[in-house]
Amino acid sequence: MAADKQIIINTVNWLIKENSAAIFAIGEHYVQAASSMPGEIYCEAVSHHYHSGVDIGLESAFIKMGFHLEEAGNYSRRYLSAEAERIADDIVYIFEEIYGSDPAAEFEVTEL
Repeated sequence: MAADKQIIINTVNWLIKENSAAIFAIGEHYVQAASSMPGEIYCEAVSHHYHSGVDIGLESAFIKMGFHLEEAGNYSRRYLSAEAERIADDIVYIFEEIYGSDPAAEFEVTEL
């Protein structure tokens, strides 16, 4: 199943309320989201540094979305907590358009 926007929104709202984190994954691709400072969500998407199947050429697509690539790290950015729908849209876009994840693969959510 492809990334599910409503499940992502519900999970982001849960992690804000519980001051927690979650991992969204399809196959070996993943995006993590965590409540960081009050009113803020920190997101990380796996990069070529941690997954050899992620093309180094994807950096420009992530930069256009406001993500940064730390040296030897993952792509990351911060959102306002009130942006749950935008976070969900971005996560769906990352899986579908950037990673090109298999829509038939299982969409997994792990709440931490």
